[in-house]
Amino acid sequence: MHHPFTLAFSILFLFATNLSAQYEDGLKFGKITDEDRQLLLVPGDSAAAAYVLYDKLDLSFDFLPDKGPVLKESFHRRVKLLKPSSFDRANITLRYDRSFQSLGNLDAQVHLPDGTTIKLRGGDFVREKGDDRKETMKFTFPQITPGAVIEYRYTLSTESILTPTNYVFQEDIPVRWAEYTARIPKYYSYLSLGMHGNYHIREVEQRPLRWSPVALRGLSNEQMIMHSDMRFVMKDIVPFKHQPYTNNLRDYLPRVRLQLQSVQYPQSMVQPVLKDWHAVANELDELRNFGRAYQVKGNYNQLWKAAGPTVMAAESPRERIAAAYYFVASRIRWDERYHFIGSDSPDNIFKAGVGNSADLNLCLLALLNEAGIDAQPMLVSLRDGGVPIEVYPLVDQFDHLMVYATVGEGSILLDANGVSRPPGLPRERALNHRGWIASTQNPRWTSVEVPRARRVMLCEMSVDEAGLAEVDLTGRLESYFAHSGRLQLKKMKDDTEAPIASDILTHFPEATVVSKEIISGGDHSAQPLTYKVRMNVAAGMASDDYLYIQPILLPLLDAELDDVQERLYPIDFPYPWREQYITNVTVPEGYAVEELPESIRLRSEDGGMEATYTAVAKPDRTITINFSVDLDRTVYQAADYATLRAMYRRIIELQEASIVLKRAK
Repeated sequence: MHHPFTLAFSILFLFATNLSAQYEDGLKFGKITDEDRQLLLVPGDSAAAAYVLYDKLDLSFDFLPDKGPVLKESFHRRVKLLKPSSFDRANITLRYDRSFQSLGNLDAQVHLPDGTTIKLRGGDFVREKGDDRKETMKFTFPQITPGAVIEYRYTLSTESILTPTNYVFQEDIPVRWAEYTARIPKYYSYLSLGMHGNYHIREVEQRPLRWSPVALRGLSNEQMIMHSDMRFVMKDIVPFKHQPYTNNLRDYLPRVRLQLQSVQYPQSMVQPVLKDWHAVANELDELRNFGRAYQVKGNYNQLWKAAGPTVMAAESPRERIAAAYYFVASRIRWDERYHFIGSDSPDNIFKAGVGNSADLNLCLLALLNEAGIDAQPMLVSLRDGGVPIEVYPLVDQFDHLMVYATVGEGSILLDANGVSRPPGLPRERALNHRGWIASTQNPRWTSVEVPRARRVMLCEMSVDEAGLAEVDLTGRLESYFAHSGRLQLKKMKDDTEAPIASDILTHFPEATVVSKEIISGGDHSAQPLTYKVRMNVAAGMASDDYLYIQPILLPLLDAELDDVQERLYPIDFPYPWREQYITNVTVPEGYAVEELPESIRLRSEDGGMEATYTAVAKPDRTITINFSVDLDRTVYQAADYATLRAMYRRIIELQEASIVLKRAK
């Protein structure tokens, strides 16, 4: 007689063995086991809303006589939807650039728990063309219920072989099997920029295979040539964890990232693709929509005629920079697209009144150079676009163009887009810490440095015996804090969305806004924003003869920084900042101070972060709290977290600390 446990284990072992064999030999599209149909929980993760059963990207090459080498990337994905919260994953959007890519061999079907399978037909696929050469293919799987399995596959053909699709094994949901395979002809030498991971299978072999580049000298049709055959597999992958202040997450996940380094065909010299940064700068300088756009006056003559009188009327270099900046920012609208190459000449962009991010800043470059300002294009990758790679001259890593202007002994970064952000404050997404200056004379990498953001809050708080406080709070906001405040003012629909008030309501939902007032800086982006709000806030709690008051209504540091035992990714703030919160608490008559938070000064070992907290009780029934946090260093590695966590925790404790009052007898 079999023991029940032994029998169950044998069935599980047999299923796992069959599953492993099925996946290692390549999963067949459309063929699904009854076990996968009936699966309702992810092994080891019962809370998971969805489960990637299989995901594979296969890279191969073709050679077309009229186009040369072409990438062929075949995708196959199968996902189990376990809970209603995952049903939005049944809406699929595939994006590609129709100017050099095509999508084909698209199949999609959904496997339901009752044993039926629904195959999507032609009318279920919707192709949409964008104005910027981008194209999307959209489709939605029908009749989704808990336990449904969606499956689709397609092929993406790309005429450029420079950068195959980056493949990331780990996702925000568990993954049973993730696989990357590639078959690369020996003519193409690729550089690996990321191939780390705990692989179940890792194979790289050289083998002769048939290939038919009939246009190549020295080769006949269907000749055997050597290929690099690669296979990387990971299985049973836990989802990545979201942690606050994380930037460029994909760089820290297991992935495959290839970049073409050189090409050598038979009887030909090596053709280097990766040259050096000087060569890249010279090539960009010759482009009509880059260097020639702002250096050849015929491309910006009309723009200069319109802006020149205003720019040249300014006396100092900084005033000329500001005049050119606000002219572009007010006269040309951003079309919400980032790029490091312009789409047209500055004159045509000015005439149209709209352009991509590079267009606006190339217009600004043209005006500055004509006005005698030393200005160069700076190329950056956006936040979450990847840590900049400085060793290799990889142009494809850039997403955006800014302006690096030299003024006296210093410099200023310019990034035109609307008048609400002043010169010197690039878009926050562009603050990825390093940028490349595309100068033909001196191409170089440099730090993306911006002014410190400051917020000083002065709070007058009068508390009654029940703990309800009448709050009069004035904030002075500078730099990015001021910009964010002005955007809030512009977008807000009611008082609860006002600056300062909305932050307090996040932590005290029952609070009410009595009034608000812009004192100064509401209309001028270069000035600090001073703003006042009056509120009623339940900042205290009475218990018998005691009254507990929360004096800090606006936390200075995100409490999530202390929520994890281990930091998996670097801590990355976009810009340096200083926050100061000063509050004067008037206590109700008949109460005396029983306990105040301890006054303390904290400083990180490297000096990149400081915090100061003081609490003083005065004879006139007022208590003054002065709390400040300074952040100079914007990036800390994950390994630094163990040391920093104690400081984060102490700061969070201070901003949550209570004043304890006791009723006098």
